[in-house]
Amino acid sequence: MIRQIVSEAQNLSKYDIGETIEGVANRTGRKLSEILKLNANENFFVPLIFLKDLLKEVVDEADLRLYPGEETTDLRESLGRYLRVLPEQVMIGNGSDQLIDLISHAILRPGDDVLSFTPTFSMYKRCVEVQGATYGAIPLGEDFSLNVEKLLASVKPKTKLLFLCSPNNPTANQFDLGTIRHVAENFEGLVVVDEAYADFSEETAVSLLEELGNILIIRTFSKAFGVAGLRLGYAVADRDLSSAISERFQLPYSVSTIALRFALEILERIEVINTAMKELKAERTRLIGKLNEMDGIHAFDSVTNFVLFKAGRSSDDLHKALLERGVIVKNLGRVLDFTNCMRVTVAPSPLSERFLQALREVMG
Repeated sequence: MIRQIVSEAQNLSKYDIGETIEGVANRTGRKLSEILKLNANENFFVPLIFLKDLLKEVVDEADLRLYPGEETTDLRESLGRYLRVLPEQVMIGNGSDQLIDLISHAILRPGDDVLSFTPTFSMYKRCVEVQGATYGAIPLGEDFSLNVEKLLASVKPKTKLLFLCSPNNPTANQFDLGTIRHVAENFEGLVVVDEAYADFSEETAVSLLEELGNILIIRTFSKAFGVAGLRLGYAVADRDLSSAISERFQLPYSVSTIALRFALEILERIEVINTAMKELKAERTRLIGKLNEMDGIHAFDSVTNFVLFKAGRSSDDLHKALLERGVIVKNLGRVLDFTNCMRVTVAPSPLSERFLQALREVMG
């Protein structure tokens, strides 16, 4: 039996977290403090001292001997006010990844089909395969647009879910609300819109929930709120669907008391997050401009907290040379018909400058 489980597991997708600070430090002989980690779309604009002070306040007030009580209900109400939806529409999860897995578990059965597009976040395929369902993906256009008609034409009788990452990772573009509306109006299943990066853009599909009952939107505290290490996500959907998934499929006490209380407190200090997002957007514009000034580099537009760029030489070689300088970015290689692509997190100017200098050096 164990051998069978291990054998079947080999057929499932594996999520690669990429290079770590510790791994690069050990490899290069550098100190941990000398490694610049810009490969995971983390948010360095929210002041660390602010987050640490807030966490200390939460920990001091919490009784860790107790299971979470009303914190989940309180957070649903707070997020309802934040998004201007009913609290009953909100689901809470242990990171958006866990919500993707939870939704897949609740909706899919062996033999079902799921559609998305490529390139996009790899977690969808992984969670779908775990449920014994089939995952299909339609290539984006060269301008990173979604071929809606081809997507809808690929729907089969057993297609239960459509995953739309918008803004999309790794292309950093967002689909307009008319596109998402058209997809939802012409699909009988559930359209899952992953808005992990929506706080860095100007639009959200939350407004579509009032007119379309088959849309579910996933959000996270990992990006805009800068607390990826706390693992907290949330989703918004039709109130009946949200209640069914939360009450019948979600495990009890799936999110820690600390994470729940921290989220409640940080939502009360949203002005700090708004200031950080303004700074990030300004630096994003500057970073794209600086990248496009380099010979052999082309940076694509972005509405996220990362920038996709392509180089005129091997991205494998560039990635290795940057690692030797203690700089970690994401080596993507081919993205559609674009070769030698890489992805870099938008970081505060001093960190961005260090990355840009290292890139100039390795580009020669």
